[in-house]
Amino acid sequence: MGAVLHLPEEPGEEPDLRKAVEEDWLRQEKWRGRAADSREALEAALHRGQKLMEAMHNQGCFPESDYQHLLKKWRSLQATIDWGGTPEKWQEEYFQVRWFLRRVALANPLLQGRPIVFLKTRRFLCQMLHEYVGYFYNAADLTGEGVFLLPRPGRSLEAICLTRDKLPRGAYQTLALSYDGNTAYFAFAPIPEGDRKRRLAPDWSVLTAGPMPPEFDFFGPGRTTFKLYALDLITGSLRQLTEGGEDDTNPCPLPNGDLVFISSRRGGFCRCNNPWEPIPTYTLHRLDANSGELKTISFHETNEWHPSVLWDGRIIYSRWDYVDRSAANFHGLWTTNPDGTNPRSMFGNYTMRISACYQPRTVPGSHKIAFIAGAHHAVVGGSLVLLDPDKVELDPVTGEDRFGCLEVLTPEIAFPEAPDQWSPGHVVSPWPLSEDFYLIGFGYEPVPGMGSGVRRESGPGIYYFDRFGNLELLYRDPGLACLDPIPVAPRAVPASIEEGKHEELGDEAELMVYDVRRSLYPLPPDRAIKELRVFQLLPKATHTVNDPRIGHASAENVRAYLGSVRVEADGSAYFRVPAERPLYFQIVDERGHAVQGMRSATYLQRGERRACIGCHEPPGSSVPLRESLAVRRPPSRLEPGPDGTNPFSFVRLVQPILDRRCASCHGEHQGRDALPALTAQPAAPFNVAYQNLRPYLRWYEWGGATISEIVTQPGRLGADESILWRVLADENHRQAVRLTESERRSLALWMDANVPFYGTYDRQDQRRQLAGESVPPPSLH
Repeated sequence: MGAVLHLPEEPGEEPDLRKAVEEDWLRQEKWRGRAADSREALEAALHRGQKLMEAMHNQGCFPESDYQHLLKKWRSLQATIDWGGTPEKWQEEYFQVRWFLRRVALANPLLQGRPIVFLKTRRFLCQMLHEYVGYFYNAADLTGEGVFLLPRPGRSLEAICLTRDKLPRGAYQTLALSYDGNTAYFAFAPIPEGDRKRRLAPDWSVLTAGPMPPEFDFFGPGRTTFKLYALDLITGSLRQLTEGGEDDTNPCPLPNGDLVFISSRRGGFCRCNNPWEPIPTYTLHRLDANSGELKTISFHETNEWHPSVLWDGRIIYSRWDYVDRSAANFHGLWTTNPDGTNPRSMFGNYTMRISACYQPRTVPGSHKIAFIAGAHHAVVGGSLVLLDPDKVELDPVTGEDRFGCLEVLTPEIAFPEAPDQWSPGHVVSPWPLSEDFYLIGFGYEPVPGMGSGVRRESGPGIYYFDRFGNLELLYRDPGLACLDPIPVAPRAVPASIEEGKHEELGDEAELMVYDVRRSLYPLPPDRAIKELRVFQLLPKATHTVNDPRIGHASAENVRAYLGSVRVEADGSAYFRVPAERPLYFQIVDERGHAVQGMRSATYLQRGERRACIGCHEPPGSSVPLRESLAVRRPPSRLEPGPDGTNPFSFVRLVQPILDRRCASCHGEHQGRDALPALTAQPAAPFNVAYQNLRPYLRWYEWGGATISEIVTQPGRLGADESILWRVLADENHRQAVRLTESERRSLALWMDANVPFYGTYDRQDQRRQLAGESVPPPSLH
């Protein structure tokens, strides 16, 4: 880097800064379980300092002559330490060492002379799901403070508010900076003054204290929402970028000036809410900087967060992926092209050792990615982790994410809520300067929220941090959250990705799978794959968990079966699917039983053509070096399923089979020895047959009845796992129940689809389905 290192001979810091910094050092040592006047603390500071000196030298942070001069001072300081002294002397020497190392760290050319823009705000303390929804800030009357600038970070506590008098009373969230360093983007929600006529608190208790007053009705037309703004750091001018009644947050500037952001505009609700916490589903969207056009680019059926741009131009973001599994885990890192094509899992979709992966940031000059290993039942925060994408792999035995690709930069902070750890301290808003050096938000308490039970904002401050453990306070304001520190300077523009247009496909897209047999777990060798099923997941239309219930599985998705396509002898499939719908797939044997299936979702944009290697193939797999049989013909069209599958309806799909084949023995019998009735008589919220079949079925879910928690293993889907097949094959049923091939396949399809009863969240449509009526197929989304 070749910069000249400037270390003042005397401290020269402002008195208030010196006092704040030294008090913070004392607090750091207490947090680490020791005193600043201990020999251990002094030794640790010297060890961290040596690592820092070596790293800055190796990375060329200053010329060799300057380094030798600095090294001489460092050795002289070490030589003066009296290891046989008193604790009072050790603390004095500790402060001398820390001041020297602080000046060294802040002389880093990646920081020196660069102002820092950051956000000062209050966070609604519950789950991180609530953090980006304006309604909750309004309910709790949480306001302030704004976008701030540190003109001399580390050398002065002066903080300049850049949004003062530019916006009304309100709440701020999610700061970002353009690549030229001239424009700051953030989300703001106006919070009107008013008598809320209830006890106010900055946490979830404000919601559980009783019904909200009418003026704070979530479903009312005046609901408070976040909107995106652009602040010109040169002129001070402010522009509002989005409007409407939905929440827009998490702006991510693209090199061409567009913004990818998170919005609730796609519609739907989280599937596992309490009645008092309506949380909308928010996913990736894109704003065209020239036309102002807003476009949904992610059709995932659950929530997403924290988009940022990788070195190669892709977007990396956090996705909550709980299709048929735990609702408190599986917030992994995903990537997509800026136009929403080709969404793929990178890390964290197959582990419960980290509950949630948040705020991924590519490291300048590296392919590595810094992110926060956080919790579901808390605001964003946790341990700082460095991911090497080139080392990502799945364990061939467990199928779970291996952690050899990770370096935990803050080992003192346990991964919160994984399974139930809430150690003191949390990192938030990491901004990598290099693999070694970072700006972070840091708080000493466990990350606040429902899981930890911390009901007050711990006031994370802005800090310099390095991988050697050096931690230097730059700014804090107790009781407020100081977030998203970013140096105000131009930064390297990543590679661009060409965005294809394929309008000739209309509302459809094409998918090519080279070999469905390519799988992390080998498929059973005696089960030839004959077809591939395509299902659609429907966004939840109501906001309370299991209300209404869909089937036996807890917090279940409504789904529809769109149809199947044939799989060629070489395992390839080439077919068209509806675009802009959350889809998942299963591969099926000659009996009509699913052999492997997704517990995730994907989607394709209009006109997108995508190729996959296999079904849950190992990361890093390569495309087969042969022409697949499927591409020698036009793409297959989906062959629809039987009545009662689009959307699913137990009464139309399964009940007629029970009536034909089972009613003679399983009617409305009375008495202790009666066989379980399999009739269509209503038994709220389902019918008698569905309730009585429960002990003979298996499904995937969020709960103890699930077949498996994390990974789907070949041959362990619903039809293979359910006892019902063995019952139908026993001596009593083999001759009496003569199912046709079509009936067998219909039952297998239903079991593999997670044994749903209803195919809709709409209560009126559920009543129609219970009465045996059909309801319309799902709409586009």
